Amino acid sequence: MPTWSNQLPAQSDSNAFDLCRTPPDAPLRGVVTCADLNVCLTHFWGGRTMPCETPDCPACRAMSPKRAHVYVSAYDITSKHHFIFECTALAAEPFRDWIREAKTLRGCCFQATRPKRRRNAPVQIITKAIDLTKFTLPPPPDVAAAMSIIWRLPKTATSIEPDQACATRIATASEITNRMRHDPADDRQATELARRNGQHS
Repeated sequence: MPTWSNQLPAQSDSNAFDLCRTPPDAPLRGVVTCADLNVCLTHFWGGRTMPCETPDCPACRAMSPKRAHVYVSAYDITSKHHFIFECTALAAEPFRDWIREAKTLRGCCFQATRPKRRRNAPVQIITKAIDLTKFTLPPPPDVAAAMSIIWRLPKTATSIEPDQACATRIATASEITNRMRHDPADDRQATELARRNGQHS
């Protein structure tokens, strides 16, 4: 039965964010809310971008090429939309330059375009300063956790572990993620694991 109310919900700490890429025919604008770049090696595999899950990565086993993608949380001050912005490492160089000067990425206003106006054309990012006293930026999300949701990595299969002082590692349980992705090679193993877990619960 649905529950109705006359009150808007308070802001939550949900990690459910939209993933936005630069459209071919219009600029994408935002103000970065996170303090640093979030870089992850990815594959285009199975018709979509997915994280490299080394050392037990099905895309690596299939010899799918990988490349670095950059993810930052950003806020559209007009629409009040808080989202995750994705671009390639090459496109993100202006963000790296900004960090060198400002020591933080938070508050960096940017515009991303595809000058050749094609869907997969290279992205150009222009950064500029903005008066942050005129509005309040929301707190940044946990970008790694948000991307785990976008990549459909179930909570039971993921754990976020500190890897270095400036990095986060998403650890995955391959038997669960493969089962979720319907990998026939691992169906039997995943079923057996689930049966054993059920016996011990």
